[in-house]
Amino acid sequence: MPDFDLPLVAVTPAGPPATDEPANFDLFWSRTLAEHRDIEVAPELTAASARSRGLVAEAVTFAGFGGRPVTGRLLTPADAAGPLPGVVELRPAGRDAGRDLEWLAPGGFVHLVVELPGDDLDDPYNRGVFTDAVRAVQALRTVTSVDPSRVAVLGTGPVAAAAVAAAGLLPDLACAMVEGDVPAAHKDSLVAFARRASTPLQLTQGAGAQVLLEEWGFNAALALAAMTGTVKRVVECVLTEDDDVPGRRARWITAHTHLANVFVPQVAY
Repeated sequence: MPDFDLPLVAVTPAGPPATDEPANFDLFWSRTLAEHRDIEVAPELTAASARSRGLVAEAVTFAGFGGRPVTGRLLTPADAAGPLPGVVELRPAGRDAGRDLEWLAPGGFVHLVVELPGDDLDDPYNRGVFTDAVRAVQALRTVTSVDPSRVAVLGTGPVAAAAVAAAGLLPDLACAMVEGDVPAAHKDSLVAFARRASTPLQLTQGAGAQVLLEEWGFNAALALAAMTGTVKRVVECVLTEDDDVPGRRARWITAHTHLANVFVPQVAY
């Protein structure tokens, strides 16, 4: 695998604020996350059953937005030695988090599947679901078998956009995958998150995919341009139609969680 060793870059939010972004976007999210700092995020783990003898399954509960309980399932290789890369998979509530888990963990990953409530279409910030997504990543990073510097996020179906928010708020994710439509009610917020994101992105075809592809990593590109005088894409973005879903996901995650000294533009709030 390639080994990148480039300097860290401070990436500031777009300024003056773009007219298509919600008012006081950065201030709102910095305050929202600050309000959750004193809420314990480490998950409660309870033994569960796994189909494979080589895996350990656990039911998960952690405190999400406002301390509300968020549930999911954690799958870990039974013979794990040393910290492993992790993946947070965001699914809509009501779809069994215990199903279809074994496409990744056997390859040496800690896989957390989280059930999120539906989007709040009356809230342009969608603060509940998006905060839950960030808290899910933070919860996985507290698990002792996980290397917190190598955590990816995957958003699927009706809550796919939550992965966009997580990437926009957490600049040190290994990679992100978005597999679903962008809700029109949250388009402006999601565009703002995409501009601030500094993690590699894989998109599948869906409503809003093109705008995310165009805006992703915009601030990182501006920061690099200020340093070098040239404008080019800093963050890898891929729009895919690959039908081999488990294989495609595993290849993307593996490629981006096994790099060392990765160039990570740091988003400054």
